[in-house]
Amino acid sequence: MSAEYQHSHNYDLRSQDMEEILATRPSWPVRWGTVILLVVMVALVVMASVYTYPDIVTGEITLTTIDPPRPLRARQDFNVDRMEVEGGDSVAAAQVLLVAKTLADFVDVSSLDTKLFMPGDESIEGLAKFNIPSNWNLGEIQEAAYDFQEKQKIYNNLRERSLDDLSTRDLQNRIAAQERYIRRQRNAQGELEDRVIRFRDRLNREEQLAADGIDNRDQLVTAQRDLEVAEDNLQRSRADVHAASFDIELMRNQIESYRSGRSGTLSQAAIELRNSYDALRAAVSQWMQNYTIMSPVKGVVLLDREIRPNAYILRGDEVATVIPANAGDMIGRIDLPVKGSGAVAEGQKVMVRFASYPHLEYGSVEGRVIKKGKLESKESITVEVEFPNQLLTTTGNRLEAGPRMVGQASIITEEKPLLKRFLDRF
Repeated sequence: MSAEYQHSHNYDLRSQDMEEILATRPSWPVRWGTVILLVVMVALVVMASVYTYPDIVTGEITLTTIDPPRPLRARQDFNVDRMEVEGGDSVAAAQVLLVAKTLADFVDVSSLDTKLFMPGDESIEGLAKFNIPSNWNLGEIQEAAYDFQEKQKIYNNLRERSLDDLSTRDLQNRIAAQERYIRRQRNAQGELEDRVIRFRDRLNREEQLAADGIDNRDQLVTAQRDLEVAEDNLQRSRADVHAASFDIELMRNQIESYRSGRSGTLSQAAIELRNSYDALRAAVSQWMQNYTIMSPVKGVVLLDREIRPNAYILRGDEVATVIPANAGDMIGRIDLPVKGSGAVAEGQKVMVRFASYPHLEYGSVEGRVIKKGKLESKESITVEVEFPNQLLTTTGNRLEAGPRMVGQASIITEEKPLLKRFLDRF
């Protein structure tokens, strides 16, 4: 077979295959592929320009109110002596909630506090008649009370000139009588102190029996009353000794004034009496501040479950929270890190997921930024959030707000189309 024939034969075969290919109608993907690709691309561009992806800033949010709950913390370490309220009780502003164990009797200090700060006669004549019962156990402020009583005696002595009619011998005889009285009282105080110790031990035993479940209410009440009487008698004796000692000092000063020819002035005594009264008020206020926990506002108190008589409290421990009576609407507070907080502004949407309500089941709550605080520290700023729909979630659940309920907040600072985000990279 010649070469020319072979070449001609192969050409004819290729021509038939080519003609068959060219004569066959292509399928629709081949015919419309370019159009479909173009449509898909246009659809993606449209979707990218419509679909938005938000910029968010996150932080922990705590539910509160416009007038927020007041956490109360211990100002120093102390043992709880008595509870004046129970959890859930309504309280008034400045009401005492609990008292620390001190040298003083709280009832006596509280009574003195009421007398000092209630409206009354605060003229010099009124102060000269101000009475502090000798059996009051004032503990840490006893010296301030003694000082005030001494200034009272000085003023009253100068005003009434009660010692001027007494001769030096009369004064010396009175001094000797007062010294004998002091010796008798100090001898009796030893027995009184022993009785206080015995009654206190007895009360401790009765309290332990009561804690063990034994019904000894009558014995417990008797032990408490006996201890109170013994402590009152001891305190009265100490006060009498102090008063007698100061009487001796006054009479010796009177003798000295006879010898020197000089005596104190009534005006100076009045000034010292006023200053001592002010110092006593300050001491009582300081005692109440140091050894009691008081409610700052009217409302409802929630006590820490560990707070009970004889419990030991450390300085800074939170012992109670007071929910104000007129707290206002519910809001949220977010402590945001300073980094990235510049994009946050009022009016922005906030989505909140509360820890006590799993968001997959209950959904999220929508809020709005209503206030952005100024820089409070080097680490964070405060952002306040309102909830226009209360705590209605995106799934239709209405959550029940609890005091200081916490969650995770996402502040949507900006919503950009996906296409714009892509183009911003170039």
